[in-house]
Amino acid sequence: MSNKLASNNKKAKKENQALEIARAVLEYTVMALGIALCVLVPLYLKDGYHGVGDCKYELYKWIMIFGCIIVAFACVLYFCQGGLTKINDGKTDDGLIANGSRRLCTTDYFVFAFLVFTLISALAGGNFKDCIAGYNGWYMGIVSMFSFAALYFMFAKAGRYYKAVLYALLGTSFVAYIVGILHRMMIDIIGTYYLGTEQELAAGYKNQFLSTLGQASWYSSFVCTVFPLGLAIFWCAKKKNLRMISGIFTAVGSMTLVTQNSDSAYMAMLGFFFVLFWFSAADAGRMERFLETIVLFLASTRVMCLLLLLHPNPSLSLDALSHFMVYSKWMSIALILAVVLWGLSLLAIKKQTYPAKVMRVVRLVLLIVILAAVLFAIIILALSAKNALPAGLLAITEKIPYMTWSDKWGNGRGQTWAFSIRMYRDMDIWHKLFGVGPDGYAPYAYSLYADRLAEMWGNRTLTNAHNEWMNALINFGLFGCIAYIGIFVSACVNFVRKQKEQPVLVGFMACVVSYMCHNAFCYQTVCCTPFIFILMGIGIYISTNYHLRSDIDM
Repeated sequence: MSNKLASNNKKAKKENQALEIARAVLEYTVMALGIALCVLVPLYLKDGYHGVGDCKYELYKWIMIFGCIIVAFACVLYFCQGGLTKINDGKTDDGLIANGSRRLCTTDYFVFAFLVFTLISALAGGNFKDCIAGYNGWYMGIVSMFSFAALYFMFAKAGRYYKAVLYALLGTSFVAYIVGILHRMMIDIIGTYYLGTEQELAAGYKNQFLSTLGQASWYSSFVCTVFPLGLAIFWCAKKKNLRMISGIFTAVGSMTLVTQNSDSAYMAMLGFFFVLFWFSAADAGRMERFLETIVLFLASTRVMCLLLLLHPNPSLSLDALSHFMVYSKWMSIALILAVVLWGLSLLAIKKQTYPAKVMRVVRLVLLIVILAAVLFAIIILALSAKNALPAGLLAITEKIPYMTWSDKWGNGRGQTWAFSIRMYRDMDIWHKLFGVGPDGYAPYAYSLYADRLAEMWGNRTLTNAHNEWMNALINFGLFGCIAYIGIFVSACVNFVRKQKEQPVLVGFMACVVSYMCHNAFCYQTVCCTPFIFILMGIGIYISTNYHLRSDIDM
């Protein structure tokens, strides 16, 4: 009897060892795939800025193909060793199948729903074949949508070694930020403005292309997707070395943020700073850290101003907001004010007089003010578009370009949004509910409105609505759009619930909010969308395994 029991114990031990090995293979494979994507895709260029979107997508595609094949084999190995049975039985320890990781969360269901509606939209649009890869040059078709979902699930369910991936992403971002800053000073250390061309890039294009990401709006998308996490780590990190490194990252990121020359980045900035403020306001220690972060951000903009004065760039033409952020004396005044508030917060902590209850009211009032301001701006722009503004308001808004609607509003987004709204309004009920297919905007639009689009855009092609959420409504339909937005919103809700145990989740929420705000004026690209799905997956992994303590919390 004892021999039989010993034999069974030995067999069970071997099975557990085999399962551990299979699980480790899967987790390390996911980590390797994440590192490859986070390092290679942002930095890779083939012929300078010529065909940058094509070359980055090709690299992304092949990394995902080989990576997914290896991950699939690792999954088979894991489940063949009894992983599925142990998940269902709940007989597991931490890691891949720990507690929450083995259960589906709300975000998981939204991702599944989005995939279903992606396929339905491709069938409903009537051009399924074209929807597989997506429109040439953008490639946001079925393949990309499924790859984003795959990245999310890989890291949400097998993201044990997420720290290596995060450090790879933040480290790569730091390099890209440095190159972007030097480009704004007309210092081209990697020869990007010459690479792949016989002659130097024209000055006008140097204003539009930046760092290793290409078009300024693509670079802006990448910055606004990743930067909030580094900023939040500086806000919440305990270890001195990590605080110092994240502080340097925050300073460099701040310098490139205010010179990237895309106004949509400032909507993102408003979003991620408000997230940090919301979770800092009611706690004296967190508020002191928040004000310290603000001081660092504002001081970094003054350093950027000094660098541009010492090494001027004659071809650089900053937009109004970027020019204000870099050169305005009001930014120096804001820095002084931030330092004073920071000092007062330190004094309040020392005397234990921090008004937590008052600050809860302040943050609620600020939220109401922001929402009211957004609503007011929408109403003003709608009335402006219909030429229905009262004379008094019209006299004021005419002096503010952002409050006067025209076809040129938002670098041409005025006519693009108006056309997109009109196109959706004209759709039949089937397309309104289920869409025209992933990346099906252009084929559908040009099949019905070719003359109008030629009048608007000439020889150029309008490939999307230049608003990711409006674009999702057209491509995926009402149901698919709800599922897609639900992924981001539900992830934020999940992060909010667990941020007390893991404050770094505030950083992941800041990334999501920043992405959503920025891409209200932009679109999905291989330069930003894969990374927000990776970050959401990692955030969900941390939140469902919050008992696994992180060394990047407060």
